[in-house]
Amino acid sequence: MKDIQLLHKGKVYHGLIGYETDFMEIELSASARPAFECGEKVLCFDFKSRQIAVVLHKSPAKVILAPVDSELFQIKARPNLMTEELFGDERETVHSYKLNTFGTISEDFKTRAVRFSDVSRYGLGFEIEDFTVKLNEMYESTIFCDDEAIRMKLIVRYAHIKEKTIRYGSEIHYISPADLTKFRYYIVMHNFKQLMLV
Repeated sequence: MKDIQLLHKGKVYHGLIGYETDFMEIELSASARPAFECGEKVLCFDFKSRQIAVVLHKSPAKVILAPVDSELFQIKARPNLMTEELFGDERETVHSYKLNTFGTISEDFKTRAVRFSDVSRYGLGFEIEDFTVKLNEMYESTIFCDDEAIRMKLIVRYAHIKEKTIRYGSEIHYISPADLTKFRYYIVMHNFKQLMLV
C-alpha cells in the first residue's frame, strides 16, 4: 500500500491507497477521519505528484475518490444537447463503461423492462427484444443498482438491430445530483468487480 495525504478544508489527513485505477480506494488513519461529503473535491498528494479528486463514496474507514478529470464526470444530464453533438469527431475516443443491470423505461403509463448494457458521456445503451421504443421520445427510467433505484429521464436517439435484441442509445435528459453521484459510484464499483473476475 502506498501512503497518500488528503487536503480537505485546510486540514491534512493521512491514508493508504488500497486500490488505484480509474478511482482510488483510500483507507484513512484512525486518528483523524474527515467529514467528507459525496461530490466534494479533495487535493490528493504524495512526494511525487498531486491531483484534485472528487469523493464518490465514504464509509467510516475508507473513501473512494476519482480524479476530477476522469471520463466518469462527463457522464451527466445534457438537456440542451444538439443532435449534431451526439455525433462528434469520429476520431475522438470516448471511454464507455460496461453495465449489466436491469431497469425500466416508462411512457404514457406503459412500463417496459430493459437491460442497460453500457454508459458513456453521450448517454446510456439499453437492450429490449422489440421495436416498441420510439426514437426522439422522452422516457422516465429507473435503473436498479445493487440496493439503489436511480431515476432519470432519457431521450432515445437511435436503434441498432443485434442478433437477438435491439440496442437503443439514449441521452440523459435529467438526473438529480444525488442520483448522479450514486450512479457514478455504481459504475466504478461495477467495473472494478468485473476487473477482479478477469
